[in-house]
Amino acid sequence: MKGDTGSPIWIVVTLLLALVVGITMYQLLQKTSANKTFDDWMGQINQGQAELSVGSFCDAWEGAGFVRGAVNPTELAKATVAAAHPTMAVKYFTEDEFNIGERLSPCDCAVYLYQTGVLDQLDTQSWYDPDECHEMTNDIAESRGLTRRN
Repeated sequence: MKGDTGSPIWIVVTLLLALVVGITMYQLLQKTSANKTFDDWMGQINQGQAELSVGSFCDAWEGAGFVRGAVNPTELAKATVAAAHPTMAVKYFTEDEFNIGERLSPCDCAVYLYQTGVLDQLDTQSWYDPDECHEMTNDIAESRGLTRRN
């Protein structure tokens, strides 16, 4: 008789444990699906939309003084992929850089905005830092004479 009264407690404990494990698994799956890959983002960017995406993102970020706290990480990731999109006339980023966690920097955006005529050379040079810019952007800056400090 003593053993019969203890059984309902173990059933309740087992059910609670199953509930905790279920909630934890659900949270892990949600977190995994929230992290989009380069290919996921690439599939969301239509032809011709890449230039617009990078331009509007960098323009808004420059308007906020390139403050990193003013950046939505999702928008930054999307603009970063757009900067590597095949439809871009000039690419500023690579898939490998994205996959290791790199994202557009203020330097990358400043060089992009210079290329599109939004920033002048002096403003661009004030944001230019070869250690902050990515390799492709540094190549662009060098070819445009932005690496020389006056």
